[in-house]
Amino acid sequence: MTRSLVVAVTLTAALLLLAAPAGAVDPLTLTSSSPRDRASVPLTPTGGIPWQIATSGVPDDAGVSVTVSADPTTGPDGATLATESRVDFFFLTPSGSPNGWSGRSDPGPNAWSATAGTYYWQVIATWTDAAGVFHRATSDIARLFLGIPAPAAPGAPAPGAGGGPTRTSLRMSTLDARYYVRTVIRRHTKRSATRLRYGCARRSTPAFRCRPTWRDSRNLYSATATFTHVRRGGRVVTQARVTGRRASRQCTRTRSVAACSRPFRWRSTLATRPAGVR
Repeated sequence: MTRSLVVAVTLTAALLLLAAPAGAVDPLTLTSSSPRDRASVPLTPTGGIPWQIATSGVPDDAGVSVTVSADPTTGPDGATLATESRVDFFFLTPSGSPNGWSGRSDPGPNAWSATAGTYYWQVIATWTDAAGVFHRATSDIARLFLGIPAPAAPGAPAPGAGGGPTRTSLRMSTLDARYYVRTVIRRHTKRSATRLRYGCARRSTPAFRCRPTWRDSRNLYSATATFTHVRRGGRVVTQARVTGRRASRQCTRTRSVAACSRPFRWRSTLATRPAGVR
C-alpha cells in the first residue's frame, strides 16, 4: 500500500514537470510595428493612436492584444507588464496583410494619449495549437514618447518637453507639483477631477509631497502623492508615487465614507511640466 502511494506521487510529480513548460511565457517576435520602439507620437486626445504590427509564428485565430503602461515594471511572471500601472489594454484584429494585425488605443474621452509622457507597451498573443496545447507569447517591452521628443543619442543635446526649452535643473516648484497632481489623476482615473485641493509642501529641492483630495463622477478620493525630479536618459523626468483611498459615491449614499473607502496605489513616470503651462 505504501509502495503504491510512493509510485503514485512520483508519477504525479513527473507529469507536473512535463506540463510546466506548456504554461510558460514564450517570446513573441515582431517583424514590424507602428508606432515603433522609441517612437515620438503627438498628443492624441480623441480617436486613439493607430497600432499596426506584423508577427512571426502566430496563427490567424490567435488573440492578440496590446498593453500600455506608465511604468516598465513587470508582474510576477517577470515577462509581462504589471497591471498596477496599466493605462490601456486593447485587442488587435487581422489587418489583411500577411501576419499583420491592427487596432487603436482608447479613443477617449479622457484618454491616456492626451497626457504627455513616456509610456511602455507590449504585445501579447494567445492561442491553442492542434495538439490542444495553450500558448502565451509576449513581445519585448517597447517605449513610446507621447507629446515629447524621443531622447537624443548619447552626446547630443537632450530635447525639451512639450516644445519648450530643455529643463536642466532638478529644482521643483509649486507650479510643477500642482501640474503633476492633475496629470497623475488624469492618467490613472481617465476622469475629470472636481473640488481638487492640492496640499503641496516641499520635501527637498527636487521633490514635493502633496495631499490632494478630489472627486469625480464615480468616487471621492484622498491621497498622499510624492513627486521627484530625476535624470533619466539624458533628460529630467518626474517620478510619481501615490497612495490613498477612494470611496464610491453610490456607496456613500447609504454608508459612511470610511465604510465605503478602498485603498489604491499608483506609480508613474511623467514628463516634466512644459514651459508656460500652469
